[in-house]
Amino acid sequence: MTDLLEGFALRRAGSTDPADPLLVLVHGLGGASTAWSLVVPHLAADHRLLLLDLPGHGQAPPIPPAHMTPRALGGRLRRLAAAQGEPVHLVGHSLGGWVTLEAAAGERDGVVADVTAFTPAGLWTTPRRRPPLLPTGQQFARWAGRLPPQVVTTRIGVTLALATTSTAPRSLPVEVVREALSAIATAPGYPAADAGIATGAFTRAAEVRAPVTVVAGGRDRVLPPEFCRREAAPAHTRWIEWPDSGHVPTWDHPAECAQVVREQVGRPDRG
Repeated sequence: MTDLLEGFALRRAGSTDPADPLLVLVHGLGGASTAWSLVVPHLAADHRLLLLDLPGHGQAPPIPPAHMTPRALGGRLRRLAAAQGEPVHLVGHSLGGWVTLEAAAGERDGVVADVTAFTPAGLWTTPRRRPPLLPTGQQFARWAGRLPPQVVTTRIGVTLALATTSTAPRSLPVEVVREALSAIATAPGYPAADAGIATGAFTRAAEVRAPVTVVAGGRDRVLPPEFCRREAAPAHTRWIEWPDSGHVPTWDHPAECAQVVREQVGRPDRG
């Protein structure tokens, strides 16, 4: 069952035991809640999972473009977290990672228990710009969608489609590839979210008091080291770099991602 709150489409999964931690998972640009499909099985037994579709992504309707900046989305996420009536553990990827950091910035009521951000956007001095003649990720996904499915899901097709995001695209399940390309191709909120990313950087690191873990990919071609900088994160951040991971660690190392989340949720230094 999918609900709507603060412009997000919400889907619950995992444990139903109220004693288990509540995790809110936030996908990246052009994605959907299905982006976590390889990680969910590793967390579902003993975590309550709230998977979001960002506005204009997945099953969430679009909102005005002015409200699609990471900071504005972070404010919506913080209000959604507060509505749960208990501390929540925020987990985000790429744009979702930036949004979770914004949700934690300035938060003083204990609503955000902690943040785990996989290859988060926004930790840069100057945003990475796409060359004007280079297609957007959405344009490329729509082009790929016009090809016969049996072509897109071949070893060569998968490599071409996902080489910039995964270090091992050929090992991904076919359904993961199809869901990813479909999500990005059909997301009406993609242009506004893409424009919102380009508006600046995450500048509120000093306002984040909750524990933070960041995972950076050593082979990230979307956000290489100069665009994912440790000094731009909160000073108390636990920083992890996986040398053999690309921009989507949740595809390349789903079990390890789940373990990082488990460690973050169980950290003794919160508060």
